[in-house]
Amino acid sequence: MTRADQTVFGGVTRALAAAYPDKAALVSEGGTLTFSAANERMNRFANALIALGFKAGDRIAVLSRNRNEVLECYGATKAGIIVVPLNWRLSEEELLHPLADCEPVAVVADPQFAPVIDRLRSKTPSTRLFIRFDGRQDGWLAYDEFLAAAASGEPDIAVGENDTLSIMYTSGTTGKPKGAMLSHGGLMRNCMVAADGMIGLRESDVALAAMPLFHVGGLWYHLFPAYYRGCSTILLSEFSPDKVLSAMQTHGVTYVHLVPTMINALITHPNIEACDLSRLRVLYYAASSMPVEMLRRAMSMFPQCEFMQGYGSTEAGMITALTGEDHRAAVTSPELAYRLGTSGRALHCDVSILDPDKTGIGEIAVHSDRAMAGYWRNPQATDAVMENGWLRTGDLGTVDAEGYVTIADRKNDMIVSGGENVYPREVEDALYQEPAVLEAAVFGLPDPHWVEKVVAAVVIRPGSDLSADELKRRLRSRLAGYKCPKDIFFSESLPKSGAGKILKKELRRIYNNAS
Repeated sequence: MTRADQTVFGGVTRALAAAYPDKAALVSEGGTLTFSAANERMNRFANALIALGFKAGDRIAVLSRNRNEVLECYGATKAGIIVVPLNWRLSEEELLHPLADCEPVAVVADPQFAPVIDRLRSKTPSTRLFIRFDGRQDGWLAYDEFLAAAASGEPDIAVGENDTLSIMYTSGTTGKPKGAMLSHGGLMRNCMVAADGMIGLRESDVALAAMPLFHVGGLWYHLFPAYYRGCSTILLSEFSPDKVLSAMQTHGVTYVHLVPTMINALITHPNIEACDLSRLRVLYYAASSMPVEMLRRAMSMFPQCEFMQGYGSTEAGMITALTGEDHRAAVTSPELAYRLGTSGRALHCDVSILDPDKTGIGEIAVHSDRAMAGYWRNPQATDAVMENGWLRTGDLGTVDAEGYVTIADRKNDMIVSGGENVYPREVEDALYQEPAVLEAAVFGLPDPHWVEKVVAAVVIRPGSDLSADELKRRLRSRLAGYKCPKDIFFSESLPKSGAGKILKKELRRIYNNAS
């Protein structure tokens, strides 16, 4: 693969089609897609858009669960068109913001989401083409028919590594979601760093993709690194522990990327002991911090498996890595056990801790050629996080003398209670030391005395008789009094984003008047 091939999406897909023409690139409920077929269908999609007069810099939005065609839609980037994946978990009102913000000329949708788009048409006047997977309908073109009528050759459009490939909208934890502009070169370098520099993927690996493809973790930091390396990937429409365990056994999966909440669902699954997962060699976890006790349990259940952690963000790309060697050393050498609580060391980028008040914990900033170019049509928000090539992540943490970065928490999740800083992750780690605790989230709520008080939402293992008062008592033996939750709310489940992160913003809304 030449350097030109490596730095633009279309070059990578063209090179892979030549190298592995008949090999399965994706296997899903919709069938098997070879590398050559994937590249040809991407070409057809780009050529069909060009024939309609769409041009470089235009945007198309994709609203769909995971399926082969979602990746094919990125063929539009061969024409210089920017792809905007939309979170299908959003409400109709929430979807309107990214659609109005990016003004797509076309929307491609899964049939189940077509009615939502229909109701929003009058509010998105920029959109003049509607394409639907799985057949034609009034006002919609059929995706396969759209491709069949187009030429299959490579589009004759110059696309450079600095051109925007995708606009990925943030989760909106600090306000309205913002569209991060991600370039061809930045995303392809993230793929290379993941496939080669961190995970060490092999052509013979079989990957399992259960993360949503509207999220950078699911698409650019997992599925596409496997694609880039020439691996075959089993693509699930969405995560469920039953589907994951079944697919891992059926297809002999060797590599999987999951977030901690997904790993917790697997290791607590009643059938986990009966499953043959002996071929799994790499378990990569990311998107949020993994409580150390949960990580130790997972490592003991998959002793043959190499555990790896990646820390990054939509805006910054991949920042740090805790390697398989780090995990092994932490288990075998007591003096290195602390590493399991870190996010590893910088991954081909520069990391700095912004701590002007010398508190010992500061905001993590990164200087990387994989970071976003800025926020779409939002220079003020861009200037607030980027300066002289450095990007402020919004995460608080520390870095030790050996370069290991420890994430304290999101800057906006830190709790200031009675003038004391409380970092939710520390309290959550203490909660997860209790065998009865399945899931836990710590957050702050307004309080007339403390200004902000520490509270926790907890999911208890079925059959446990652990009470909130007893849990508070046990926490007081592990934590300073000001860190202990003033209230503990038991719940059957915790709200999560499409990427599997626990939504503390939603928990604050739910419990604001419950304490």
